Amino acid sequence: MNFTLLASSLDDSLAEIVGKLQSLIDSFWIYIVIALAAVVVVWGAYIGIKIAIAHRNEEKINARDMIKNLIIGIIIIFVVAMGAPLLINGLSAWVNAT
Repeated sequence: MNFTLLASSLDDSLAEIVGKLQSLIDSFWIYIVIALAAVVVVWGAYIGIKIAIAHRNEEKINARDMIKNLIIGIIIIFVVAMGAPLLINGLSAWVNAT
């Protein structure tokens, strides 16, 4: 009987933590997206300038590699940005289902 009481209090605690995480992410979400967009724009401008002033083939190759890394970084940021709320919602559904 003690185990059921412990399990129910653990479920309540976990549900409370998930609720607080959801409210925290909801309150900071727009600022996180704006900050990431600003970083992408600034870094993209920096790479564009490096491509424009590149004179040797080695510099052009390095700039192209930087473009590939920028695109990979944008994809990773997008996946994490879309996955975090889904993960928290899934955790919330899992806690509420038990």
